[in-house]
Amino acid sequence: MLIYLILFISTFFSIYHLICSLKFKDRKILHQVSRKGIAILVPCYNEAPILKYTIEGLLNVEYDNLEVIFINDGSKDDTFQVLHEQLDLDLWENDSIVPLSDKVLGIYKSNKYPYMYVVDKYNSGKASSLNIGISYVQKELIITMDGDCVLEKNALINMNTIFDDEDVIAAGGVVHIMQMFKLDNKFTHVVLMQVLDYIKGFYFYKASLAYNDALSIISGAFGAFKKNVLLDVGGFRTGLGEDIDITLRFHEYAKTHNKKVVFSRNAICYTECPESLSELIQQRVRWQKGFVDAILNNSSFLLNNVFKNNVCFFIIIDALLSNSFATAVFIVNIILILMKVTYGYSIYMFAYFLNTIIFNIICSIVAIKLANRSLPTIKMHTLFSMIVYDMMFFQFLRIFFFLIGTVTYYFDNKHWYKVHRTYNSYKV
Repeated sequence: MLIYLILFISTFFSIYHLICSLKFKDRKILHQVSRKGIAILVPCYNEAPILKYTIEGLLNVEYDNLEVIFINDGSKDDTFQVLHEQLDLDLWENDSIVPLSDKVLGIYKSNKYPYMYVVDKYNSGKASSLNIGISYVQKELIITMDGDCVLEKNALINMNTIFDDEDVIAAGGVVHIMQMFKLDNKFTHVVLMQVLDYIKGFYFYKASLAYNDALSIISGAFGAFKKNVLLDVGGFRTGLGEDIDITLRFHEYAKTHNKKVVFSRNAICYTECPESLSELIQQRVRWQKGFVDAILNNSSFLLNNVFKNNVCFFIIIDALLSNSFATAVFIVNIILILMKVTYGYSIYMFAYFLNTIIFNIICSIVAIKLANRSLPTIKMHTLFSMIVYDMMFFQFLRIFFFLIGTVTYYFDNKHWYKVHRTYNSYKV
């Protein structure tokens, strides 16, 4: 009986998310929106091979009330040298500057682009780098992005539009795989599976959560926050999932102050993904560890408000309990089938698996079509062909990521695995 209940709940949430993803609409603004001051924080650790494209993307962005702060987190490669060459840096001496932290080696300003700065510091992690960057921000809104990210040229205009609503305190944008959109190469199945996974994640699952005011993760690759609220909640907290953690803490603030955490499909960013299976596994295992870390660090808020707040409900009931139990049931039943348990039981499970496959195919097709509305150049036929690989291979990889990440968190929750850069030549 318990198995039937678990399978029913997991199926119910899947159907519910499909319906909500179709109902989600980006807010339309019919009046002129004033451009708020935006500061972009770009923490960098060993990003030398790709920083050229990140900078090129920032120069291509259409926005005028802007400052960009790169934070070199004690990189061991030529990250600082690349920044120096690309930006033509000089040591910045300003009487109004915030006193240097003991972690900061120096602050530099670009001679080429006066709105770009570099904070050179000792290595202390991403959260610490972001917090140091915040202390130098002069603008109202803060956007965080990774050192391997390229913004769509209208990304900031679209993100600024969201904050026309004064109740909005944080917003997430869409992240796409850079190799798919900024390279002319033929792609490996490892890359293409991630392309489809990202599309399903943002256009299907996150759109549904946002429709329910329950967006649980503002991606560290591209998220926007009001500076005053970031300071009120104490900034970013060191951990394996600082993006999940800060999103949950913003939701807690939003609940208390009657504010909003939202999502936009019109604000788009591109990021580089792992190109080998081994690197993909290490990255996704770290993501699962980050999820566990954030849940434990925010357990009081989540458990005390599970039936009072949407984000708490969907994380505990949907993401944590429903998905976890459904995964366990799936694994147990695969084992039972392999052990040749009764014929009738095997037929039942076959029917369930067939239903799951069909439903996942429908969700993939819907997500691809929704993505095509924002990016008409998307290679739909290539992605449709990847649905088979997603069902036959990546679905099982997700279970593997979940199991290994959850178990190994309790043995190693300090190590931050960083994906190695590819040295691809992108067309920004």
